[in-house]
Amino acid sequence: MTALFMVLFISGCVSAPKIDLTAFVPDREPKIRIPLICKSKYDTPLPLVAVTNFTNNTTFDYANVVQSQVQGSGQRTAVGGAAVGATQGAAGVVWGSRERSSFQANSQSVSRQVNAKLSESIEDGVMDEIVNMGGAKVYTRKEMDKIFSEQKFQQSGLVDEATMIRLGKLKGVKYIITGSVNNVDLKWVTHESARQGLGKGTGNVALDLLGLAVASSLETQEGWNIGTEATIRILDVESGEVVLSKKLAGSHIIGKIPYPNYDVLIGGIKRATSNSLKKSRPELSKYFPLKGYITMIKNSPDGKEKAVRISVGEKVGIKPGNELFAYTFEELEDPMSGKKECDVQRLPVSLVVSSDQLQPNVAWAMAEAQRPEQLRLIRVGQLVERKPLQ
Repeated sequence: MTALFMVLFISGCVSAPKIDLTAFVPDREPKIRIPLICKSKYDTPLPLVAVTNFTNNTTFDYANVVQSQVQGSGQRTAVGGAAVGATQGAAGVVWGSRERSSFQANSQSVSRQVNAKLSESIEDGVMDEIVNMGGAKVYTRKEMDKIFSEQKFQQSGLVDEATMIRLGKLKGVKYIITGSVNNVDLKWVTHESARQGLGKGTGNVALDLLGLAVASSLETQEGWNIGTEATIRILDVESGEVVLSKKLAGSHIIGKIPYPNYDVLIGGIKRATSNSLKKSRPELSKYFPLKGYITMIKNSPDGKEKAVRISVGEKVGIKPGNELFAYTFEELEDPMSGKKECDVQRLPVSLVVSSDQLQPNVAWAMAEAQRPEQLRLIRVGQLVERKPLQ
């Protein structure tokens, strides 16, 4: 049953639709009238974001971790471990004083380099995630260094949040993303015993298939595993408030090489952080909502399907399979004060971006709704907004 569930789960993943626009005909419904008081809702410039000032709070010790593992693997002489595939002198069996001295010197150098670059590595990982997410303009590290230099500050982790907010206001920044690296964990993981147990046939086809799948998964997890713990904070420059503070835990496997070098470790730390950020996409993407509006609608010949053209595309971060909300507006007048306001109403439909009709500045999406009559609510001119990412 579990194996069947896994197969159904994998096959049930939703993919971006494809649209043959030549098979659709233009919708003849008039566009909506947008009340004057509601037009400001369409003014949605991409917010400017600065990722900066992450601090390193770790006590990461590369040398002792690796030496302990390699010696342990050598003493076990053959239990996989880091000794597998090692060059002569890498395993604990031949761990002489000369080799140990050389290793200590090299690994301590690597450890210093890694610790010196941890904050920068995490900042780069956060920046990459925000850029790939879309919905924001991000200051590069070079641009941020220039700003700090212009204001006579060093980007050394000593600039407090009040100062960062002041600098952000000078440069028109909407959000500052900062935080800390709290821990980096490097450990060797082996699943030899688990693989031996799963390798035995049970006579039950479903369970045997599941065992093989799990064994294969365990195989890919064997080797050096990097774990990271970090904290990320989003500061609203206008209000000065911390609008999001979240702890992130991520992991990444860097393989079975005996002594991971500086580049491998930094790359693994960035990947681990990136993996943890992916879990936070629903929350993070709320601060970077991509907005546009419907510019054209086409109907299928039977009228049961609608394809919708929207005014934003991949240039600002729209991707195949993204889902968007659609909104309509109404001008209301308060019965007591007489004050007019814009009432925003979300339609009971979802727009799913096509994989073959995505362009830099526009995109086509298929409209979906629980009931067919709800599709008739969609009109040209309505505001659309990307749903929080999953």
